[in-house]
Amino acid sequence: MNVQIAVDVGGTFTDLVLQETSGQIRIYKTPTTPGRIVDGILNGVELIASEFGLDRRELLSNCTRFACGTTAATNAILEKTYATTGLICTEGFRDTLTVREGGKADTYTIAIDYPEPYIARHLTHGVRERMNSEGGVETPLDEKHVVEAISQLKALGVESVAVCLLWSIANPAHEIRIGELIEMHWPGIPYSLSHQTSPTLREYRRTSATAIDASLKPLVSKTVNELEARLRDAGLEGVLTLMASSGGQTAVDEVIARPINLCLSGPSAAPVSARTSIEAENESACNAIVVDMGGTSFDISIIDDWQIPMHREGIIDGHVFGVASVEVKTIGAGGGSIARVDAGGFIHVGPESAKSVPGPACYSRGGTRPTVTDANLVRGFLDAGNFAGGTMTLDLEKARAAIGQHVAEGLDLSVEEAASLIGLTVEQNMVAAIDEITIKRGVDPREYVLVAGGAAAGLHAVPIARELGMKRVFVPPVAGVLSAFGILVSDMKSTFSKSVPLSTDAFDFAKANDALAGLVREAEAYLDRMKAPADSREILFSTEARYRGQVWQISLPFDIRRFESDADLERLVEAFHQLHEKLYFVRSSDPVEFTEWTAMAVGKLPSADLKHGGEASATVAEKAKRSVFMRELGGNSEIRVVDGTQLAGGTVIQGPAMIDQPLTTIVLYPSTTATYSANGGVWIDLH
Repeated sequence: MNVQIAVDVGGTFTDLVLQETSGQIRIYKTPTTPGRIVDGILNGVELIASEFGLDRRELLSNCTRFACGTTAATNAILEKTYATTGLICTEGFRDTLTVREGGKADTYTIAIDYPEPYIARHLTHGVRERMNSEGGVETPLDEKHVVEAISQLKALGVESVAVCLLWSIANPAHEIRIGELIEMHWPGIPYSLSHQTSPTLREYRRTSATAIDASLKPLVSKTVNELEARLRDAGLEGVLTLMASSGGQTAVDEVIARPINLCLSGPSAAPVSARTSIEAENESACNAIVVDMGGTSFDISIIDDWQIPMHREGIIDGHVFGVASVEVKTIGAGGGSIARVDAGGFIHVGPESAKSVPGPACYSRGGTRPTVTDANLVRGFLDAGNFAGGTMTLDLEKARAAIGQHVAEGLDLSVEEAASLIGLTVEQNMVAAIDEITIKRGVDPREYVLVAGGAAAGLHAVPIARELGMKRVFVPPVAGVLSAFGILVSDMKSTFSKSVPLSTDAFDFAKANDALAGLVREAEAYLDRMKAPADSREILFSTEARYRGQVWQISLPFDIRRFESDADLERLVEAFHQLHEKLYFVRSSDPVEFTEWTAMAVGKLPSADLKHGGEASATVAEKAKRSVFMRELGGNSEIRVVDGTQLAGGTVIQGPAMIDQPLTTIVLYPSTTATYSANGGVWIDLH
């Protein structure tokens, strides 16, 4: 028996997906072990092995590929547990990380403080050097000054070094030499060079990305090496890969060299999973808003005409990590999000989370504050005796006590009314976040289907869709482990970029072609390292483009490997006009500027005939009636509960009802109709 295993380590649960040789998919969930994520992964492997009647070593010895997505990098940034990092920059530019781009994220919200720089100013040292924007040397590098900076950083106990010079993207010679001096005078210290990490034109974003990359190197190296060592010791003989922010898998060595690619590692797989699931439904079109609601966070991404948008504007805790990544918006709104009432009598839910330890009050692990999971249990939306695939039993009385003490009493409501208000509040938080990534960017949610993933999304999907004016919701068969499934089915990917500013009124064909040829060499070298078969390789190109006078660029995909004539340039420009018009409803006759060129190396993995679930029944298998509190039904009411594992394709279920699945529950509100697909997905129509 050969299997493949994919793992997504979240803040509350670790999700696992196993694929057998036949294509059969099995899904699992186990609590995350904070600070010891490998323990949680191995606990999940043990859970899988026990189901097959094997020991852990037997299972892993038959595993040909073990793919993992982890929030280790993201959490290190959020919790500020990254390494103490020093910054070497061009003299006179010590305040780049302090000044940023001139303001905080929301200028008009006085409750938000101006963010602290990612690297403190006293750990930032300017050195004498200057390249100009054309790559010429204005001021030679003062190597003695560099050695002094290295000595000072060493004395301050720095654990890693970031190097970002003003025009390294035009000529990296000085950065490369500083790297050599670091290795000479401080052997073994991790360091990152900006022209390798994020060769973007924007100085702050390049500095921020380089600082983050350097700060993560000690932690990621330790975590990834421990993961690989323990998996090998436990019996893994197959290939180990990690999920990158680009939405694809990559090798362990690649991640250790550029740990910034682990930012948003798990969430980047959600749209990949959703697209694969919709393809399996034989849908002719795919325009979807994908939400993944787990225990700690709520992640939002978009699929536009089968395409998953990429960008370089990823932000974690106010810091731009600036590498090519799937566009994902994340807020603190999960099952573990804590509810509270402020002194003015207003209710808030999140962003603080109870995580897996101590967890929601109903987990009986020491948590006493009410969470969204507690509210859903009190509302009757969860089966207390069969939670997380039967691995946990929930305590209803502890949930009621927590909500009563911290919410109901302060608002003079019944416990059930308070639980419903918690649900409504977190749903409004989710709607506002979806607005940010759709309506405020010209995307009309009414023209999209809502794909609901994550263990908790099925409980809230219908109210969210209704609030946004959407007419259809799709709950994939792997909804409870959406990102883990996306990790399983994703290809190998890595991106390579070069900053070569060009414009249409003075386009230098030789410069453009040299840049593309260099990117192709880097992409091919990566695919060689990944041992990707020749017939599975693909290189995708994009450029950052804007009209002259605009401040911001948009990412423009193109399929020209070499510019041979004016016709090639005209085709690229017309593609930009069309994309700009689609996004902003206007095109201009101004010259178009291209600031950066990118190649994405893709090594396609063999696809399998994916099969979900077991034998279906021709009749609707009702498990029981359950008492729920639903405002739409006037309060407490009994609704039927359907066993989702026993539904045949084509089965239609009218709301109000609930569909219980192993790792998620779908709540069908009044005026909804659910249709079960032959592949195991649930399509919900809102009337």
